[in-house]
Amino acid sequence: MNLPPYAVFPELRSAELLLREIRMEDVSSLLEALTYDGKTAATLEEGIQIVEKTNQNYLDGNSVNWVIENNETNELMGFIGYYRGFENGVGEVGFVLKAAFRGLGFMSTSLQMVVDFGLNNMVLNGVVAFTKPDNEKAITVLSRNGFHENKPEGAYLKFVYSAASKPFS
Repeated sequence: MNLPPYAVFPELRSAELLLREIRMEDVSSLLEALTYDGKTAATLEEGIQIVEKTNQNYLDGNSVNWVIENNETNELMGFIGYYRGFENGVGEVGFVLKAAFRGLGFMSTSLQMVVDFGLNNMVLNGVVAFTKPDNEKAITVLSRNGFHENKPEGAYLKFVYSAASKPFS
């Protein structure tokens, strides 16, 4: 597997989006989307702490996370990335989008780019995602993008994407 950290942080691009490294100057415009272990930042200081933890996890080789930026407007829309290590060649993907950008297809595009990067560049065997049963938008995004619901784990639904599927390559 080709796991983080990388010599150069990988930027992912589509016609509409740039997925890039999280920077400290992003904190104020992304505060509503800054989440770590299920807790959303309420203050600028909490947002800074989340970015510091996220960046340290990347340097430790346990995650790789991107800011979702609109190519045309340069607006910061949210986050997506692989969290909690890569045991058995599987990456756990998580994502948060600011409310103003939900339901417009941006997360599907971002998810496709991140899954493609995970399978083809990181050489992962699969990708999993966990969400609460009442998070209908996340369930829809995952289902529309080739993830299949698996056994629930505690209070969360588990979705699995297999490397054998590979529709985004």
